[in-house]
Amino acid sequence: MNDLVSCFDAPLHYNFFTASKEGKYYDLSQILKGSFLEKKPVFSVSFVENHDTQQLQALESSVQNWFKPIAYTIILLSEEAYPCVFYPDLFGAEYTDMKDGEEINVVIPKVEILPKLLQARRYFAYGEQVNYFDHPNCIAWVRRGIPDNPGCVVILSNSEDGYKEIDLGTQDPNTIYIDFLEQRKEQVKTDETGKAVFYVNPASVSVWIKKSN
Repeated sequence: MNDLVSCFDAPLHYNFFTASKEGKYYDLSQILKGSFLEKKPVFSVSFVENHDTQQLQALESSVQNWFKPIAYTIILLSEEAYPCVFYPDLFGAEYTDMKDGEEINVVIPKVEILPKLLQARRYFAYGEQVNYFDHPNCIAWVRRGIPDNPGCVVILSNSEDGYKEIDLGTQDPNTIYIDFLEQRKEQVKTDETGKAVFYVNPASVSVWIKKSN
């Protein structure tokens, strides 16, 4: 079909599902392993949840709430991902359904940080991606930006506080960065060679952008 058909990336969803259950014991550096996004991103549609994965539906493979910001960061801010956002994750939802003859009420809370992640995609997710997938509990990547749109530094943790030394190159010396998501309050400044250490809270995400932006 010459890649005319796009496929929902169920393998990636199941990686998210497993990672949310295993917590700090899941190796984040392998989060893309076996996914369409890893193997053939041109025809993959990345998603965190859909109508089949939620409670009492066909698959019942709901990603745990604590991990959803991490999962959405991956699909929204990765260079090759073509993301699909689940309506209840953005706005919340509540419904009733039957299981074993019993009526059950299901509440899907909205992912509070999702609107900010959508803004981050719109304004800062541009340019080449350089990965730092070098630790089981803390990974990061850089979006280099393009002439008319800036990039960002993305860092994730599924365990304790994390950090990464990132090389942004000699074009970014002595530059101040702030966390667009406001999870971290400090500022980070690159040295004369464009290197700096960027931080993330436990089981959290941060998106670092140039302060002038």
